[in-house]
Amino acid sequence: MTERIVVGAALVDGERLLAARRSAPAELAGRWELPGGKVEAGETPEAALVRELREELGVAAEPGERVPGQWPLRPPLVLQVWTARLRPGSAAPEPLEDHDALRWLTPAQVWDVPWLDQDVPAVEQVLAHLGIEAGTPASGTEPG
Repeated sequence: MTERIVVGAALVDGERLLAARRSAPAELAGRWELPGGKVEAGETPEAALVRELREELGVAAEPGERVPGQWPLRPPLVLQVWTARLRPGSAAPEPLEDHDALRWLTPAQVWDVPWLDQDVPAVEQVLAHLGIEAGTPASGTEPG
């Protein structure tokens, strides 16, 4: 089975990171993630990131650099994360698809939300990559 890439966006504004709360599917609802989605056939991960952010959040985003590493989701999916910024003149992010809330999290707030289990190591790597000190995730998060 060939790996299929899911792109996640570390959408940043200064030191704030955008988190999106899942509304679907039911088993993921209420947990938080980095927004993004599957790379389609013939699409680059960067193009998928721009498309997914437009579809899910209604924003015009500019991909940055890939965050080192990748994280297994359910087979054959693997998560890869890119930094991203809103383009000048972009609309503010809104939860349009698969999400019911968004939050810009400061470094002190990053671990205040219950992240999807598979997003925790990705978020830790994003913070390290960006040089942001944010403490460590709370232990005992609910299983996802």
